Amino acid sequence: MPLAFSLTLPFVSRPPMNPSLTLILNTHMPQVLGTGPLFDEPENWLFEALTETYLPLFRMLERWDSRRFAGTLVMSFTPCLVQQLLACEERYTGYLHLLGRIATREVERTSRLDLYNRYEKFPQSLSDEALSRIHRTAGMYLHRVEDSLKFLKEHSLRDVFAQLGRSRLPGVQLWTSSPQHNFLPFFEPATADRLVARGVETFQEVFGREPDGFWLPECAFQPGIERVLTRHGIRRTALSLNGIGASQPQDPSGVFRHEDLEVLVHDYRIGLHLWKSPDATFPAHPIYREFFRDVGFDVRPEYFDELGVPVPANKRGHVWTGLKYHAVTGQQVGLGEKGLYDLEAARAQVPQHVRAFWDLLESRRSLVQDGQTFVLAFDTELFGHWWHEGIEWLDGVMQPELPREVSVAAPVPAPPPSLPRLYYSTWGRDFYSEHWLTPGNCWMFGLIKLVEAQLPAPVDAETRETWRRFEVFSGSDLLFMMPDPSQRDRARALFLQRYADVVSRLPAFKPELLTAFPVDPFKCVLIHVGPPGEEAPPPFLLRRLSRQGSSDARREITLDPEGVDVAGLRVSFQYFLLHPQARYALRVEGSEREHTFQMPDYGVPLLIAPDTRTYPKYDPEVLYRKLAEIWEGDQRLPILQAPTLRSRHMYTRAQVTEVLGGKRTAVFKYNKEGYALLRFREKSVAPASVVFDDTVSLSDAGAYIQAGSLSVPVHSDPAEIAKQDFDAVVFTCSLNFESEVPHVRALLEVATRKRLPVVSLYDDILYYDLFDGLEPDPSLFYRVAVPEQDALAHPGLVDYRPRNLLGVFGTDTVQGKFTTQVYLREALAKHVRVRHHSTEPTGILLGADTGYSRVLRVDAEPRLAFERRLMLDLARDCDVVITGGQNGLLYSPAGADRRTNASTMIYETFLPRLVVLSVSVDTKPEDVIATREYLEELAREHDVPCTVVGLAMMGGRKLLGSRWTETWFLGVRDEVLEAARQRLEQQTGLRVHAIPEEVDALARSVLTHL
Repeated sequence: MPLAFSLTLPFVSRPPMNPSLTLILNTHMPQVLGTGPLFDEPENWLFEALTETYLPLFRMLERWDSRRFAGTLVMSFTPCLVQQLLACEERYTGYLHLLGRIATREVERTSRLDLYNRYEKFPQSLSDEALSRIHRTAGMYLHRVEDSLKFLKEHSLRDVFAQLGRSRLPGVQLWTSSPQHNFLPFFEPATADRLVARGVETFQEVFGREPDGFWLPECAFQPGIERVLTRHGIRRTALSLNGIGASQPQDPSGVFRHEDLEVLVHDYRIGLHLWKSPDATFPAHPIYREFFRDVGFDVRPEYFDELGVPVPANKRGHVWTGLKYHAVTGQQVGLGEKGLYDLEAARAQVPQHVRAFWDLLESRRSLVQDGQTFVLAFDTELFGHWWHEGIEWLDGVMQPELPREVSVAAPVPAPPPSLPRLYYSTWGRDFYSEHWLTPGNCWMFGLIKLVEAQLPAPVDAETRETWRRFEVFSGSDLLFMMPDPSQRDRARALFLQRYADVVSRLPAFKPELLTAFPVDPFKCVLIHVGPPGEEAPPPFLLRRLSRQGSSDARREITLDPEGVDVAGLRVSFQYFLLHPQARYALRVEGSEREHTFQMPDYGVPLLIAPDTRTYPKYDPEVLYRKLAEIWEGDQRLPILQAPTLRSRHMYTRAQVTEVLGGKRTAVFKYNKEGYALLRFREKSVAPASVVFDDTVSLSDAGAYIQAGSLSVPVHSDPAEIAKQDFDAVVFTCSLNFESEVPHVRALLEVATRKRLPVVSLYDDILYYDLFDGLEPDPSLFYRVAVPEQDALAHPGLVDYRPRNLLGVFGTDTVQGKFTTQVYLREALAKHVRVRHHSTEPTGILLGADTGYSRVLRVDAEPRLAFERRLMLDLARDCDVVITGGQNGLLYSPAGADRRTNASTMIYETFLPRLVVLSVSVDTKPEDVIATREYLEELAREHDVPCTVVGLAMMGGRKLLGSRWTETWFLGVRDEVLEAARQRLEQQTGLRVHAIPEEVDALARSVLTHL
């Protein structure tokens, strides 16, 4: 299971209190400070952030009153930024003087329309009120420049930092970070240790004391880093929700503790309202200032020439000044169509968003572990720089004009809950490492690891300088910039320049490396760095290791990597699916050198939709099927090459009732077939009394699959088998994994000794080499399948046109297909005579008249004849026959198209006139439409009618476990179900029926079409 601890935490009864906020501001800027002409990017970025964000924050901290804010402000500073701020005062002052010259001219230019239009690229007809609005905005910019110059005259930035360190403001914490925003999981433990130590040392030098915490760049964490932090005196850090093993919509954030470390867990579900927000909230409000339209884009280059402001040749006509006169207006409004910014209206909106923010926290109390303390983390530059009004909003939240009401006798807060372990995670796109390890930038990671492996110990001035340059070279910013086409060329050039700089200091440099790093818990990038060549990169050879480190009986896979020639080297790389927690050995063909590594714990990579909801990055069924194909098909299983015994076969309810009627069955295992036997236990001819599984152990299996409390024990210890009381055995799966063998063997020992009936839903259990020392009686072993003698008894085709046949088929999903058949069968039976032909072998244990998935050793034509005769017999004396598909109708098997999938063949065999389509909350309307069109196409080809009656939706999400045979269900909120219903009904014209709640309504729809 993915979670290592229970996230359901008890709430302590306490008087209602205002929400408390811990706000973490990650204050960082890449190395942008230059020495060339002013107004040349990217240096402007630093100076704009100083003017719009950093200096206003320093002003706020000067007048900080802890009584006005019942929470904590965390200011984290990267050494990279701090060193630039300490070195930039002279250049920043020069920049302000130039910006002041522009702002002064803008105040004059916006006083009259003819002056305003003189240098506009596209002169405009503006009303007096519109021009006055621009004029007031220009005045605001001039005042801000003057205020910034005044601040620099009164303070040096070095003194500002020292004073912050000395003051120890109540409610304010100062954190450090890695020197150059280095992504710590990339590095070996010794290197990460050095980077943390350097962050602490630099902080002490500037602030004059120990830091209060450590910001992990990108919230990037892997187990082991917590020990590095505490070794250097760090007692506080921040993680994303995935970092504590949480991935579900209602998992709690807040303040936790792991051993000696306080862990502040950022809640992205609330943070998204301020960063990359929905259209209707905070920074995206139409009245706020638009960031991306600058005065320097709207005026002709001659304007700056006359002002004596030097503009680099490549910026003429498109220079960033930081002066902007337009409003957001709307997310879909182009830059050229933006409305004018109204300074007073925007300022009036800010207090409303301050109140809205506190209301938002109040409404989300259930998302935090103590019902009160919220943790939110942002890049500091969001406030003032990207979101112009954000600095005023921040001031309104942190230092309101009147203190927020606080309970007079506030109780002492309970200690933070303890976390048994922490998990690999980031706050990036999928909460893992994908953005920093794309096919376009993974070569950079390869070069970073190549240099890291050859760094000398930092023992003297020379080697310490080499390390300092490595810190700059290995910072995360350039990797982050590479996926952006507008920054790619500069990032690449700068990275290679820094690489050459470090390598020049390594006289014994060896240009070869073999390494790997997890992109997420399932996908890994494998990398080899070596000399360039004319031929394709040599293949990778990858083996999965056993837990003891041996690779015996494990498959070696050959992979053809991609190659990038760069810096006189070839970086070869390959992305590949691997098992969470598994260990692997990687080598390159022709070399005996191996790199061994282990994948991280199981996790759930999530993507965030524009409406802030999350959804899984992978389709679990496809993912685990693929993993099984790659890694598990070669395990050594005890299969007899020439079996001499054979089980009896059955495929009708009468046969099953004769064998199992009234018996208490032991079920192996806890897969989707096992779930069905538990969910519909009261309909079974032989109810399950105990379930065994080689990986799962639960005391209440029914609750696990949201089927109500069944209290059916589930055991994973094979020693429990001999202790349990049962008088029949049902195997719900084929033997797929070596770990299943002890359980199957133990069950067979009990069954043969007690002469119990043994039923296998799929393979013949007598074909397994598991009976050493046992004497099985073949007459007691049964397999759910159609034997060849039955299928060949009447080989000729028949006239086949039953009109009372209903099929339940999946669209993009198989979720709920069999479940819908059972519920619908029972609902229809209240009104008409119903028969059920199940294409899942589980069906004949749960009341179906016939059921199987396999017809043995029979060609297609006689099988078609047999199955149609069977269906005609069922349809002859009833009002409706229910059947259904297996996989989704849109599924395309590997190397084939959907025409060859099992559900298409089932449809073309039985040709049901009526169809119900099963959907999930994540089904796309276009997939439903495509499925209906596909059915209509098939019906036309067979000259039969086909009507889709409606859609059946189960109220949960079906996920697979760490193997493709494992499944579990996650509940979804009512509003999610309702939104999915509305979306599907509006776009498909078909009614959605919630199963089982609305199965009677679905049954009535079917009856109207009979």
